Formats: sequence, C-alpha cells, structure tokens
Amino acid sequence: MMLKIVKGFTLIFLGILLIACEKGKITSSLSDFKDTTLEKVKANLSGLPFLGRFIKLHPAPKELYKKTEEKMALLNLSQAKDLYPQEYAELSKKWERAKAYYKKKYFLSAEKVLKEVLKSAEELLNKVEDYNRNLKEKALLKYKEREKALLEKSLKGEKEIVKVRLYLWRLKNLIELGKYDEFEKELEKTPF
Repeated sequence: MMLKIVKGFTLIFLGILLIACEKGKITSSLSDFKDTTLEKVKANLSGLPFLGRFIKLHPAPKELYKKTEEKMALLNLSQAKDLYPQEYAELSKKWERAKAYYKKKYFLSAEKVLKEVLKSAEELLNKVEDYNRNLKEKALLKYKEREKALLEKSLKGEKEIVKVRLYLWRLKNLIELGKYDEFEKELEKTPF
C-alpha cells in the first residue's frame, strides 16, 4: 500500500517536471505550485474557528485592487470593447480571476494577477487614447481644409457669413465631442 502511494507521488513529480521542461521553468513552476498550494491551505484553515487566529495570510493588496478596479472602470467606459475586442475579453477574464482570488483570500495569487491586469489595462487605455488622438488630428486637418475653402469664397451678405460660421462651429464641436462619424457626414454637406 505504501509502495503505491510512493509510486503515485513519484509519477506526479515526474509529470510536473516534464511539463516544465525548460531550464528556468522547472524551479519557478515548482515554487509557484508550492506557493499556491500553501496559500490555499492557509486560506482554508484561516476560516476555522480555533486555528484561524494562528494563521497569518499574505496582506491583502487593497490599494492595488482599488487602482486596478478604477482602471477597469475607465476601460469599460472607453471604446476598448469595440476597438480591441480580443484583448479586452482576455483582460476581463484575468480581472474576474483576480477578483475571485481576492474574494477567496488568496492574496498572493491575487496580487500577481492584479499587477498583470493593471499593466495590461494601462497599455490598452493608451492604445485607445492613441487611436482617438489620431482620429482627432485627421479630423482637425479636414476641418482646416474645409474652413480655408469656405472662407476663401466670396460670401454675399451677412446671412451667408452666419451660415458658414455656424456650420464651422458645428464641425468644431463634433470634433471636440469625439463624434467623428457625425463629423464625416456633416463634412460632406455644404452650408449653402
């Protein structure tokens, strides 16, 4: 009976070694396995009435959790879902996993995943900002061209001048509001 148990543990150990064949990964995967297992055992034992006060858990990463939560809220409000759906979906899955770890008091694992999520969220927000900045720059160039063309025309009367000024003001407001689709449609129209 004891021989079967030893063989079983030996097979499990060899399986882990085979999975982590790379030179540096063997030690890191074994230490990660040890850390996560120890963390789960500690978290489960901390819930027991008498033993709970003797077990010290890794400190909760409250500030990191709060920062990550804020970044994810910003990401949800941005256009990331539409512009980069695959990256956004992967990031959302990681965020849900981090929240689950945090809720179960696996604070060390939660901290690792939260750092990844925070970094990825910042990168994705920067991508969205760059995309919007490029759209705004292109729209401003088109606006300047349209403004120059309209103001160079000989306008007859104050009524036409007011129409042109209102038209240009509307285009400028659409750019400032970030409504580039409406801007493109409005750009095709003429104020006359």
